[in-house]
Amino acid sequence: MFFILSKILLFLIKPLVWVVFILFRGIFTKDESKRKRRLIIASILLYFFSNGFLVNEALRLYESKGTQQLDSTYKVGIVLGGFSSRDINTGKTVFYESSDRFLQALKLYNEGKIKKIMISSGSASVINQTTKEADAVHEYLNTIHVPDSDIIIENKSRNTSENAKYSLKILDSLGIKSGILVISSAWHLPRAKLCFNKREGIHYFATNFYSIPIRDYSPDNLLIPSAEALSKLEYLIKEWVGYMVYWVKEK
Repeated sequence: MFFILSKILLFLIKPLVWVVFILFRGIFTKDESKRKRRLIIASILLYFFSNGFLVNEALRLYESKGTQQLDSTYKVGIVLGGFSSRDINTGKTVFYESSDRFLQALKLYNEGKIKKIMISSGSASVINQTTKEADAVHEYLNTIHVPDSDIIIENKSRNTSENAKYSLKILDSLGIKSGILVISSAWHLPRAKLCFNKREGIHYFATNFYSIPIRDYSPDNLLIPSAEALSKLEYLIKEWVGYMVYWVKEK
């Protein structure tokens, strides 16, 4: 139930949902003063939600850089899911924007900085619980000749909290209680830390930052609405809500 409610909440807080809601209320009201006021509010909200400079500042404040000084080697690198799925037409594994976390894990593995790769992800779909992301990625790793002895699969989790719960349980069963590196997107790591920090000594590796480190004061970035900024804000709001929910839950 909590899983389904969280999905509904994430839909309701989407910036465009609020803009469209206020816009429609303005269009279909018979009160002229209310119409103008609501249209102005919708326009202002859309401007702030799609302002590249403001969204980048929010991302700069929230994103985590991970562990600044990595140990020389780790026993396992846990790659948090949400970066791939199985194509229903071809049956092959396809990768999305967040797949940088997976690519960086492969790089660390090839460099010998992590000895094993753990993929932590079941199905985040409310309807389809049969297709497991970790299983699809496992098959892909086999095709690029990563041996099964270096792959650990956790395919029950549906969210970050369960990523931590099930991953650490599996690692405990394998006798791996230290030398753990959690690998995920910079905007996802703050939430992941809330879940994994129950275990001491875990390190974090940040990938695919959404923020730009150098501030852009150009007129385009300051004044012109950006669809890319709006898209990034949706990710950020999702993380803010998830962080607050997990913070309450972990307390």
